[in-house]
Amino acid sequence: MRRTTSLNHLPTDKDFIVGFDLIGNIKSLFSKAEEMPGCLFLLCMQGSCTVTIHLHKFEITKNCIAMIFPGHFFCITDASPDCRFAFAGFDRKLAENPMLFTRAIKYAPLLFERPVIKLEDNAFSVFIDYFKVLIKASKLDDFLQGEQAQTICVQFIMAVGNLSKQNNGIDNKVHYNRNEEIVKDLVKIIIDNYKTERSISFYADKMHLSPQHLSTTIKKTTGKTLTDIISSFVIRDAQAKLKSTELTIQEIAYSLNFPDISFFGKYFKRYTGMSPKQFRNME
Repeated sequence: MRRTTSLNHLPTDKDFIVGFDLIGNIKSLFSKAEEMPGCLFLLCMQGSCTVTIHLHKFEITKNCIAMIFPGHFFCITDASPDCRFAFAGFDRKLAENPMLFTRAIKYAPLLFERPVIKLEDNAFSVFIDYFKVLIKASKLDDFLQGEQAQTICVQFIMAVGNLSKQNNGIDNKVHYNRNEEIVKDLVKIIIDNYKTERSISFYADKMHLSPQHLSTTIKKTTGKTLTDIISSFVIRDAQAKLKSTELTIQEIAYSLNFPDISFFGKYFKRYTGMSPKQFRNME
């Protein structure tokens, strides 16, 4: 990895970058809190450090892998002189693509809760080999861009998510306050139910809270309304189906429990500024 002194100097014409940081550049890049411009996976190959991911601190040592989501603030402190990483970074637009969103959504709550996990030696070895293959492939012009880069990002999310499920340790688990616990639990319930339920009262009943208390807590904690959070899941799902399937707009509307295509069209346009047909035909 060539020395880079600022995130602004990273390549902007690539969907995906990968490499071994043999000169300790990454710990210098994030010596102070920086907003993550894309999705980043870091595998610690040697040494140790403390990282802060969106205000939560974690200890990282050899064999640890970390995932940092777009928009999260990230900082590396107390790094040992020999601290080195393998890294894979994905462009923000690619990481937030609706099709990737629907394939990786079930892993999101788990990775938000446990963004750093310790790998067993055999899993660590597999990841190192995978990084080596990706580095070789990345040297071919445009070989790992677009849909291929999306697939790689999903593979990373699924692999880290599945390993996190198997990891019973709690050392790197985020500890939430009461309001953050409510948000975390809400997101899990929305993921399971957004295709059929969009009413605030449904989610309030599921969480044994009053609609007003739930709405106020969500707004105070996230800065977003509960309706906007629910709709973001619905819209991303609809966008993915419009772009990646041959389902008719009516079939997509029914799959998301809209009573008819007209209601779905108005809902979609309210949040995107365009009709489902316009979105599907957009290059």
